[in-house]
Amino acid sequence: MDRGRILILGQTKENTYEIRNLLDNRHFELEIALSRELGKMVLAQRRMNLLVMHTEAIDGDMEEFFEFLEERGIDIPILILGEEAKRFRDFAPSRATVTCFEKPYPVEQMLTAIQAL
Repeated sequence: MDRGRILILGQTKENTYEIRNLLDNRHFELEIALSRELGKMVLAQRRMNLLVMHTEAIDGDMEEFFEFLEERGIDIPILILGEEAKRFRDFAPSRATVTCFEKPYPVEQMLTAIQAL
C-alpha cells in the first residue's frame, strides 16, 4: 500500500496517538477519529485503504458501525491493535480482512502486514 490512507479509530488521545506514532513517517496518509461518529463521517467522505482500531474503541455498540460500512458498501481491511486484540476479531464483519497485533507491537511485522493489504 504505497502512500495508503489509514483511518485510526481510537477511544482516547493516548492510544490513538500511540498508534499514529508507530505509523508516522512511513509514507502513509493518516486520519484520526476519536469517536465512531467521526470515523463514519471520514469513511463516508474519503476513500481509505485501512481501518486501524484500538481495542479500547471496540464494544458492544460496534455492530452499528459495521452495519454502516456494509450499507455504504465500504469494504476495508481492519487492523486491530491493543491488549488481547485477537479476542476482538469476532466483532468485525465476517467478510472483512482482519489482522490483529497485541502489545508490545511488533512494528516491522505490522508494516509488512499493512503493505500486504
